[in-house]
Amino acid sequence: MAERSLATYKSKRDFSKTPEPRDRGKSRGGLFVVQHHWATREHYDFRLELDGVLLSWAVTRGPSFDPADKRLAVRTEDHPLSYGGFEGLIPEGNYGAGTVLLWDSGAWEPLDPDPRQALAKGALKFTLDGKRLKGRWALIRMRTEGKRENWLLIKERDEYAAKGVSLEDFAESILSGKTREEIENNRPAARRRTAPKTQAARKPKTKRAALTAGRPAAGRGFKNLPAFIPPMLCELHDEPPPGPAWLHETKYDGYRIEAAVNGARVRLYTREGLDWTKRFPAVAEAFARLNLNGSLIDGEAVVFDSQGLSDFAALVKALKDDPQSISFAAFDILISNGKDIRGKPLTFRKQELADVLKNADGRILRISSFIEADGRRVFDKAVEMGAEGIVSKRAESRYESHRSGNWIKIKTARRDDFIIAGYKPSERRQFSSLLAAAETPYGLEFVGGVGTGFNNDELADILERLRPLRLKSRPAMKAIERAPRKAVWVEPVLRAEVKFHGWTADGQLRHARFLGWREDRKPAKGKKMVRKPASQTGKPARSAGKRSTKLRGVPASITHPDRVVFPDVGLTKGDIASYYTAVADRMMPHLEGRPISFVRAPDGLAGQKFFQRHQLAGMSAGIQLVPDPDGEHEDFIAIESSEGLLTAAQFGVIEIHGWGARLPNLRNPIASSSTSIPIRPYPSLLFAMQRLSFAISSPASSLKALP
Repeated sequence: MAERSLATYKSKRDFSKTPEPRDRGKSRGGLFVVQHHWATREHYDFRLELDGVLLSWAVTRGPSFDPADKRLAVRTEDHPLSYGGFEGLIPEGNYGAGTVLLWDSGAWEPLDPDPRQALAKGALKFTLDGKRLKGRWALIRMRTEGKRENWLLIKERDEYAAKGVSLEDFAESILSGKTREEIENNRPAARRRTAPKTQAARKPKTKRAALTAGRPAAGRGFKNLPAFIPPMLCELHDEPPPGPAWLHETKYDGYRIEAAVNGARVRLYTREGLDWTKRFPAVAEAFARLNLNGSLIDGEAVVFDSQGLSDFAALVKALKDDPQSISFAAFDILISNGKDIRGKPLTFRKQELADVLKNADGRILRISSFIEADGRRVFDKAVEMGAEGIVSKRAESRYESHRSGNWIKIKTARRDDFIIAGYKPSERRQFSSLLAAAETPYGLEFVGGVGTGFNNDELADILERLRPLRLKSRPAMKAIERAPRKAVWVEPVLRAEVKFHGWTADGQLRHARFLGWREDRKPAKGKKMVRKPASQTGKPARSAGKRSTKLRGVPASITHPDRVVFPDVGLTKGDIASYYTAVADRMMPHLEGRPISFVRAPDGLAGQKFFQRHQLAGMSAGIQLVPDPDGEHEDFIAIESSEGLLTAAQFGVIEIHGWGARLPNLRNPIASSSTSIPIRPYPSLLFAMQRLSFAISSPASSLKALP
């Protein structure tokens, strides 16, 4: 069987001219190999031993340590086991001519009982134990195009996953220690400093220990700034935790900020990864003067009042009028000197933070102090001083990018950010109150009015911001019957920080006060709304051939609208975006609440197509994350508003496939399928309603049928 499997390999090579091995070689027991191959196109050859041969895939950009990256892997001919030790030059004129460097090698083990059956089904999961690659991985077969068999090589989420790792950091062969140039010039490997270790080089003792210094930090080698890492969030409790195992800090009333610093380069990120460096110039300059060597520091941008307490309203005003007056209170450090220390205890990180910021300008960069004492006494003292509350952190806790009971916040007054969905008109001033809504798993829910906290000037500014968002009809929203009859409704996309004194028996805010807009958070995603494009180009997108002229203008958020996606009919990316906008109100009732999968053709049908069911970087507007009910995969995605359709168009989506189940009953399609929205056979969407699969792989007739 192995000889038959190697027939293609042998037919493509003249072994009198190429140094590649001809013999089959002996089994090494579950061998895996990655070879860096500079041929006509640079790529990495990924090989797994099975049934006496090396199954092979060409991975264009190489394996990624980041589970969010799905790397295209094209299946190639099987190779002999002896190829697992090959490194050298394949001469010009031969198949695969170029340089081959042995990049990684080790053992692999299938996670499926029968790897042959898994391979035939197109979903092979396995573990790797190499010098550079470790942990769980998957090969997922895509739809076959012609003779090419396209797969995706994906790193699973485990203790070895990491973001920001560059394959360029591993330029030497694991066999000879040579670089590409040394192989090509037949030179011995030069003596050089030890290459940076990957997470594979240091196996953690436990899964939680995987967040120790052994994991590679973004910006390894200090070539780049450390990448944004989602912050650790607090649970809200009514009482401080008892016992001596906690550190207690003052709760700041500001914007959560993450500072990435490398030398004079600085980036300041909000809690959702927005780059706000330009909004805090004094903070950025203060960090730049420290000349830190690859650090990522967690803290809060604040404005302190005369009593030394943070003031959110003053911060909002300072962002507009005096950004130089804003300070940064640092309370944690994730990466120090290029080393990821999230797995270290909080007490260790606190000391590291103090060492890193020992020369900081104390007027702008402050280290948040903490107290080791009884939590109740600390909280009572905070109340006496007029602070907003305290944050209690378990002294031995590691830094985890999710909401954790190891960090607890206890507030002296209740406050939160809400969606502003409208306002109540007034005869005496611009409006009498703002109408607030809360986000729930089932959509927006009206929670009452916010009637204080703004002066006359602020009333005018708020109204000016809301007027362009006005709606002609009442939005679909839970508990909307409790809203005032003469309400003016707006698109629910703006967030505001609101202070309140609890809830009424029917779920409405008590004594709510407006504190300011939450500009550090991404815009809210309205439910069951058709989001109008902010502006339109005014001209139809150009195309390479004939197409419909009935489509509306292209939304301004779409880049490269002239890119031809369907060359046979000349339809462009802009046409697809316009189509999604036109049918959004008919499409969304059937998409909402369903996890979906995309087929993307970012370069049109003439280029490569990708199957995708997880979020890509930048794919956020109108996109909802859906946790895997089995907990085995990273979050799936769903389109939760018409804005998500435009996001799909921006990312080159040509097919949208929905699950049979809806949130929250993902395990029960029958219970999830009921809907109060009638499904009508709109002529231009008949193709989209079949089997709940929304596709425009043949869109010409559908697009031209639009009014």
